[in-house]
Amino acid sequence: MPISNENVERKIVKEGKFEDVIEIDEHLYLISKKHQVCVLPYTIDTKGLLDKIGVVKDYNFVYEEFDYTLIHGYISQDDGTDLVAANRILFNVIGTNVTNADNWMYLGSLYNAVTSDSAINLYAVDVTNIQIKETEEVEESQDKAKFNFLDSSKVIATDDTLFLSSFLRLFNYFYVQSLREK
Repeated sequence: MPISNENVERKIVKEGKFEDVIEIDEHLYLISKKHQVCVLPYTIDTKGLLDKIGVVKDYNFVYEEFDYTLIHGYISQDDGTDLVAANRILFNVIGTNVTNADNWMYLGSLYNAVTSDSAINLYAVDVTNIQIKETEEVEESQDKAKFNFLDSSKVIATDDTLFLSSFLRLFNYFYVQSLREK
């Protein structure tokens, strides 16, 4: 969705460290300077079904309240791949390094708004048999996002489109796998 029409006049409204706001034909757009990754940790129950979904309770500055959302962050130049970035971002939240590639699944990429030109890469990670440190052990400051598990049945009620779409892509994978097994 990059805006590349050369006949369109662009005006930079605000420059930031991570993104710029530009104006085109009286519409505002976010132009990301760094690529982003979201991570959806999950657990599987004894029947092989999705059980719990890992989320962070993070402060929403727009609504001035805490909300559940996906673990997310930016890809840095030190990350060899998007998957390395996803694992680093996950480690920063749960304090555990998930190095087994079989635990990871690429869910594709999404745009979080029609006014953004940057796709966000989505990864799911099976943490069923992974020892996750308590939030208090991982926390370094009071404003750090807190990691929690939600029952997978509660995810469908979320208003967060990235969270919901990531979960639906993961659910679809499990649904297709269950059909193949029958």
